[in-house]
Amino acid sequence: MSERIKNNKKTHMDYAYDLDLVIKPDSQIPAIGREFGHYTGAGIPLFSLGGGIYRAVLSYILLKFHALHGYYIVETPIIASSSLFELSGHLDFYKENMFLFDIEGHKYAIKPMNCPYHILIFMHEIARYRNKLRLPFKIFELGRVHRYEPSGSLYGLLRVRGFTQDDAHIITPENMVGDIIKSLFEEMKEIYEGIYNLPIEGSNIKLRLSFSDPALIGKEFMGSREEWKVAEENLIKLGEYLNSNYGIKYFIEKGEAAFYGPKMDFIMTIKESSIEKEWQLGTIQFDFNLPRRFKLYDVVKEIYGETNIYIVHRAFQGSLERFLGIFLEYSKGRLPFPLAPIQIVIIAILTGKEDVDKNIRAFSEFLANSLQSKGLRTSILFTEKTKLSIDVRRLETTVKPPLEIYIGEKEIKNAKLSLRVYDYRERRAQRKEFGFQAREEAIDYIMDVVDMLESGVRKIIGECPRIPADLSHML
Repeated sequence: MSERIKNNKKTHMDYAYDLDLVIKPDSQIPAIGREFGHYTGAGIPLFSLGGGIYRAVLSYILLKFHALHGYYIVETPIIASSSLFELSGHLDFYKENMFLFDIEGHKYAIKPMNCPYHILIFMHEIARYRNKLRLPFKIFELGRVHRYEPSGSLYGLLRVRGFTQDDAHIITPENMVGDIIKSLFEEMKEIYEGIYNLPIEGSNIKLRLSFSDPALIGKEFMGSREEWKVAEENLIKLGEYLNSNYGIKYFIEKGEAAFYGPKMDFIMTIKESSIEKEWQLGTIQFDFNLPRRFKLYDVVKEIYGETNIYIVHRAFQGSLERFLGIFLEYSKGRLPFPLAPIQIVIIAILTGKEDVDKNIRAFSEFLANSLQSKGLRTSILFTEKTKLSIDVRRLETTVKPPLEIYIGEKEIKNAKLSLRVYDYRERRAQRKEFGFQAREEAIDYIMDVVDMLESGVRKIIGECPRIPADLSHML
């Protein structure tokens, strides 16, 4: 064990390695004799067995959440003709961050952003269905994108070249802009609190509003003064609403907007010991560039009349990879129960007495089989009393199961369960005990605990996805 890990100086990549979420690029490939990064490429994360579970469960939650909130779900290609990004303006302003190549003499680009595709889809739908397509139009994608970053700036999951955005675009009439951005905050709050147990409140959140320099509108900032005025006034109204209802303070940075529109960023302050870190959460961004380049104003005017429209981009986690890295450091590698690769570990404490150990094994296997049949990722760790503290310490510094169930001679003799349940709000474990008369009662009690651990996700999508997997080799 390295001195760094002995001193508990783990980074997010150490936690990801312990949970088997991502393969470290400097890990050696047996027999081949090279590191993974040599073959996968710099800044391209390779998710492993635990990471596959994490991504699958999170994707289901996010897709259903957005469907329930009126978003259309789409999926767009990784590559496109470079003419798409010429039309969107990315080739003019973002070319140095794009991967470009030729196929049969035609130029293509690996997608750096999802927005041009989303606008194309809207254009297709509006051409086909005209005013039967209702506004606001909300479109969502877990979109895989690739951007060139210098190798010296790459760092774990926090700065990569290939990543996935929880990306949405809303095309809305002007008179609905205020309600839309207010609803976006409420959606972000539901996701952070429901999935990650992160409270969104004034004590740990502030709002940064990046505005234009009015004197430079039309020069360095695209769009009309009226567009900027409407957008910025609505962002200020949201800031005042959040301040009065949640105690969240906002501040304005003039001249710091993107050239194509103002934006707002939610910033969380995390205090660890005596150190405070700022962590950028969701972003809501107006865009005055794409409507002009794709001639949306003309199309909407023809079909809907004189409606002025606005395009709002938003990404609550920004990048799933970056968010995972930051969250692992914040939580010290403790993933929420629905997302944890191994959710439940049954710790069977053997005694060396044949009859007693036979009962311990049988009851442990009954619990494991019953919980696995319900889709819960459950493993058994067989140990002995003399090794118990070492094995538990290893569990708590590696896979960190949210729920541990201890089965030993005392539990068998007294017909009771001893549980260790991680409380994500308090950020500490709680001990629970439960006596039972029939084995089925024990399962019922465990499932009550599971329901509590899944309650946040159930609250936001009405269910909690369970993807079974046997990851016992990780113990």
